[in-house]
Amino acid sequence: MVFSSYVFIFVFMPLVLLGFYLLPRLISSGSRLRTAQNLLLIAASLIFYGYYNVYYLFIIIASILVNYLLALAMQCFDLSRPALAKTCFILGILFNVFLIGYFKYYDFFIENVNFIFRSSFALKHLLLPLGISFFTFQQLSFLVSVYKKDEKVEGFISYCIFVLFFPQLVAGPIVLYSEMIPQFNDQSRSRFNADNMASGLYMFCIGLFKKAVIADTLALFVDNGFAQSSLGMAAAWSTSVSYALQIYFDFSGYSDMAIGLGRMFNIDIPYNFLSPYKSESFGELWRRWHITLGRALSTYIYIPLGGSRKGAVRTFINTFLTFFISGLWHGAAWTFVLWGTIQGLFIAMERPLRKQLARIPRTLRVFTTFVIFVLLATIFRAENFTQVGTVFSGLVDFGNFNISQISALVLDNSFDFPTAVDIVYLFSLLAALLFVVFRCKNSKEMLESFSCNGKTLAFTVFLFCFSVLHLSRESIFIYFNF
Repeated sequence: MVFSSYVFIFVFMPLVLLGFYLLPRLISSGSRLRTAQNLLLIAASLIFYGYYNVYYLFIIIASILVNYLLALAMQCFDLSRPALAKTCFILGILFNVFLIGYFKYYDFFIENVNFIFRSSFALKHLLLPLGISFFTFQQLSFLVSVYKKDEKVEGFISYCIFVLFFPQLVAGPIVLYSEMIPQFNDQSRSRFNADNMASGLYMFCIGLFKKAVIADTLALFVDNGFAQSSLGMAAAWSTSVSYALQIYFDFSGYSDMAIGLGRMFNIDIPYNFLSPYKSESFGELWRRWHITLGRALSTYIYIPLGGSRKGAVRTFINTFLTFFISGLWHGAAWTFVLWGTIQGLFIAMERPLRKQLARIPRTLRVFTTFVIFVLLATIFRAENFTQVGTVFSGLVDFGNFNISQISALVLDNSFDFPTAVDIVYLFSLLAALLFVVFRCKNSKEMLESFSCNGKTLAFTVFLFCFSVLHLSRESIFIYFNF
């Protein structure tokens, strides 16, 4: 189920909220009430996850059962039989790697084997379960925390709600057991809170507008641009900048909606984006972009590899390997591997050069970081290296500006405006959005300054109504694919 859909907004969300806050009228006991509310959220989350494909449920339920039992066994054997605890930990790692490897990378592996050895092994064309990278990574992090004695396994209901809580189930943010379960067990959070409901709706509508209005409009330009067999310079840069803006508004919009939904249930979900395009370096950008993934990669890959504690060369290698793994985590294609590899190289090279880079004017550093990110986002979006070559050729085709090709990006088979109107429309929209990402407050800052008054109410209603008018366009969140 998609947040930006009629069925979610007008049926699923109201019914779950209604049921959640009716339970206190039926159950007076604090602990029993909290358990009942958590069970309701688990049931709702299973419906949410299996809405489009019920077979997804078998995969995620199996994943939860195996990981929970292994974590429980690790905790039981921790003192009496540490060798068995370690065996359970290794089995947990292998199980999760196999699960994500089979569904996400099987065909990718076979395609490369067939190419290298000229073999003809059959592809399975497996349907990728929604959010498998997210809920698998989340459970892997839990197993590591239990093994290191940083976390304790509690009841099965607590573990289920940790994995399944629908606002962050399929695209994050990637949350920690220790930051979520105390909230779900907190009896003071079981009652209706008008402030949380108001601020949650406000945040949800901001995210909905980002996704349904902005990101889905940009998706038209991007899809049309990448479908072209050749691109002039104007269309190529418009396509690449549009995608960099699309993926930001799409994914940060989802994260905002997740945070807003969490607030409606009195649950605080961590922020995932903090104005990443205002960054002065790639290191800073990745501390502001998909923050919870960066935290997980740092905690479970970069630091165990040695982090920055073993000299400059080892730090360079550790940074490179972390982003190489990040690229592969994002998708089963060599374009993702290349994207992650180049990101890692830039960040690894920034560290020894930070004093020299600091002498460059801030505006130039921000601009350069953004432009390089735009170029790398093009690799991330491309379906193959042929598309990468097509767009990149246009980006540097100084002899073929071809501004009239902008009409091909704007074309949606509904309206046919003159070329001049298309050019003004696209450039004006991109300029406005660039102003927003570079100069305006981010969602966190907007939420922190939130005040429930008439002006805010009018703004929220405007965002909601304008967004709902755009819901007829069929689209999914970009990160559902990962």
